Amino acid sequence: MRKKITQNKKTVLTRLTSFLIAGSIIVAPICAVHATPTATQKNSSASTKTTQTIRKGSSTSAKTAQTTHKGSSASAKTTPAVKKGSSASAKTTQTTKKSSQASSKSSLTKITISAAGDCTLGSDIKSPASVNFYAKYREKKNPSYFLKKVKPIFKRDDMTLVNFEGTLTNRTTRAPKTFAFKGNASYLKILQKGSVESVSFANNHCRDYGVGSYRDTIKTFRKQKMPFASYGKTTIYKTKGKKIGMVAVNGLDGVSSSKNYIKSGLHKLKKQKADLIIVSMHCGIERTYTPNADQKTLAHYAIDHGANLVLGHHPHVLQGIEKYKSAYIVYSLANFCFGGNTNPPDKDTMIYQQTFVFQNDKLKKTNRIKIIPCSVSSSSGINNYQPTPATGKKATKIIQRVNRYSKSLGKVSFGKNGKIRSY
Repeated sequence: MRKKITQNKKTVLTRLTSFLIAGSIIVAPICAVHATPTATQKNSSASTKTTQTIRKGSSTSAKTAQTTHKGSSASAKTTPAVKKGSSASAKTTQTTKKSSQASSKSSLTKITISAAGDCTLGSDIKSPASVNFYAKYREKKNPSYFLKKVKPIFKRDDMTLVNFEGTLTNRTTRAPKTFAFKGNASYLKILQKGSVESVSFANNHCRDYGVGSYRDTIKTFRKQKMPFASYGKTTIYKTKGKKIGMVAVNGLDGVSSSKNYIKSGLHKLKKQKADLIIVSMHCGIERTYTPNADQKTLAHYAIDHGANLVLGHHPHVLQGIEKYKSAYIVYSLANFCFGGNTNPPDKDTMIYQQTFVFQNDKLKKTNRIKIIPCSVSSSSGINNYQPTPATGKKATKIIQRVNRYSKSLGKVSFGKNGKIRSY
């Protein structure tokens, strides 16, 4: 009986020992399993952070991150490389956008035109010898004097256009008229030194010393390489890769003949692929502040046939500005550097500026317009032939005058800074 008990005890002890041994074998792997995930969790945590970062990027990157998260720690190490790749891709995208924007901006071309009124470089031989244009030229002995005050404005634009009223000739046979103007051919340097790039030359004073004086003036323009438009003679001025075409007519010769010159001139310039066309018209009634029927007829006709801007001369005083369809008409720019009168009673004038915008070689419809109030003289008591920008109350008064004259023509008006505010 005791033997059996002893044997049973031995059996139990043997089995218990075996069980404990087996248990230690099982327990060890279990502990090992619980010890390993501690390192794996760090990788998992890092992988999770990476996943969040890449999710801010593309969906493709997000899928890559998920695969890495599910994979081994080696795959987790690969994720930062993917992240860097995604970042580089984002930078490339930003660079591409900047390049695209730069390309878009580079396709824009802005052309600023400045226009001023009657420039008579000379005087009538009957004018007071001590104060006329000739006397001032002899006194200053410097062609730069005359446009010195406005040159900074003209230098900043792309083209300045004025109306040349008079002749450059040595002829002495004066036309039988009240006023006849002529100057020496060297006087053209006044415009060139003042940063004037082109002239219109179709008016009632371009033959003051006969047809020969007209030809002499044309010859001087060509010799000195001054672009000009005159009746059937059109011209093109090139700047910033654009062609600015010009037509000039004398409405005083009749509306019918002026229409013919406008139509043929526009046709010619279109064939030459002008990007922008300006028509200058010498028309209206002197010393009146309202355009007459002939002025309106010719201006509207020019725009109807393709002109982008119409500039008016002859009244010698300011008139209003009209927007007709998508183009502007400046009915009278008044006098500017005007040797035709030693002391005009109305010295108010202006520089009209308009910026034309081309996008992908097509002219956009814009209203970038400004008027710069000026006086024909830097002296209020006499004409010293030096047009000068007006300031303060004087400038405000001139802008108000233009607004008042423009009111009857439509909605065009200008703010205190001279910029267009309604149209």
